[in-house]
Amino acid sequence: MKKIFGFLSIFIMGFSVQSYAVSDADIDRLTTYAIVLGRAAACGVEVEAESKRVGGWMDRRFSKSDQQVYLPIFFEGARIAALDQSNGTSPESCSDAIKVFNRFTWP
Repeated sequence: MKKIFGFLSIFIMGFSVQSYAVSDADIDRLTTYAIVLGRAAACGVEVEAESKRVGGWMDRRFSKSDQQVYLPIFFEGARIAALDQSNGTSPESCSDAIKVFNRFTWP
C-alpha cells in the first residue's frame, strides 16, 4: 500500500502556473487516469513516469483553483481503485489491469 501512495506524492511535484479552463472531457480523463494508475499500482506496477505525465497534463489543463478541487478527487479515486484491486473487488484481474496500463495512451 505504501507504493500506491508513493506515486500520489510524486504526482503532485512539478505543477506549473499555465492552465486552461477545465472541461467535462478533462474531468473524465482525470477519472480514467486515476482508475488505471490506482489499479496498476495495486498490482505492483511502477507508475512513477506515467503519474508525472498525468501531473504535467493536469498542470496544462487545470487552473490552480481547479487543482485544489480535483487533486483530492483524483487521489481518492486512485486510492479507491487501488483498494478495490487489492481486495479483489475490481472488475479486472491484475493481469487485465496491467494489460490496460501497458496499452494506455498517456498524455
